Amino acid sequence: MACMQENGRILFIVTQADWGGVQQYIVKAAMEARRRGFDVLVAYGGKGDLPDECAGAGIASRALEHLVRPLAPMKDIKGIREIRALLREWKPDTVYLHSSKAGVLGSIAAHREDVPRIVYRIGGWSFLDPVSPLQKTLRLWMEKLTAPLKDVIIVVHPGDAELAKRHGIIAREAIAAIPNGLDIETFESRLLPREAARSALHDLWETDVATASRNRDAAYIILTIANFYPTKDLLGYMDAIKLIRNKNDLRFLIVGDGDERRMLEAKRGELGLEDRVSLPGKRNNIASLLRGADIFVLPSAKEGMPWTLLEAMAASIPCIATDVGANRWMLGDAGIIVPPKTPKALADAIDNIMQRPEKRGMMGQAGRSQIQERFQEQRMWDDTFRVLAPKHGVA
Repeated sequence: MACMQENGRILFIVTQADWGGVQQYIVKAAMEARRRGFDVLVAYGGKGDLPDECAGAGIASRALEHLVRPLAPMKDIKGIREIRALLREWKPDTVYLHSSKAGVLGSIAAHREDVPRIVYRIGGWSFLDPVSPLQKTLRLWMEKLTAPLKDVIIVVHPGDAELAKRHGIIAREAIAAIPNGLDIETFESRLLPREAARSALHDLWETDVATASRNRDAAYIILTIANFYPTKDLLGYMDAIKLIRNKNDLRFLIVGDGDERRMLEAKRGELGLEDRVSLPGKRNNIASLLRGADIFVLPSAKEGMPWTLLEAMAASIPCIATDVGANRWMLGDAGIIVPPKTPKALADAIDNIMQRPEKRGMMGQAGRSQIQERFQEQRMWDDTFRVLAPKHGVA
């Protein structure tokens, strides 16, 4: 039941508006905050779908001109000033920061403006990104230096809490591990039946691949949903696909977009995979089609706790993922874990699971059970709002 009394104001700040797991979480969290009686505002840097998604959910949003992802000292100073001006105007009780740059600049600004509560949530530590050693060191020190400005840092799995302890990242109150969660009944209600979803995925695959001579009824669909960023290691995934022994009846569908699109298209051509791999771009309805896939593959070099993997598990799809972030902790018996940046291991895992249909079925059932038992949305929200507003957290 919704709270009718306003409990206070929560300002969400995120570095990028480009739609992804973080932005999806922010819209859901803002809606939940409003349901619990909070006034909310979402502030964001860059361009992307986030403001449109906020508008569709009835959530107010504000662009931050000087909040940018790359290290840019002059822009960053202006970014702090811009955030401080917004804080003075809107006067939030809690600032809820998302992603590393927003975490650094937002915590400095909020501390200087004496915001009562500062909470920072990370999907995965940025110093684990595939960047230069200098960048890794710089990012780690920025986390360490600004951690004491934050009341609580929320991480999404115990491994990241351990990393914080190991590296001396210490918030004023605590590092809280709050896993992502799904409302499985609501999620399942949006899934298309398998045959309809399968047909739609084949249609989507064929928008980017010539298929005149192929029998779609006999083809298996290997699905990946990811932004085309270096952290997802999709270029390495192309190498794995090239190594798969029995790929004549496999269709590889990689749904998403981003900075590496041209490189992916070029590598697909270099490896002769134009008739195997489809790159159809972003699709807002892709989660509703998950039941049509035979396997879900996430080849990332770095992750936090990926929503796409949670959703594939909830849709009872067997999963193959790399051993980064929370993937191993999440999957259990619901899939196969392989080392990151190891194309041969990834290719062998796909070969292995395709040759064992009974194993695919067992993994799919195990994934759904994991969501029901361990990753419930209501538990996630209750734990989150206890942190965001201790006096008013649970509704």
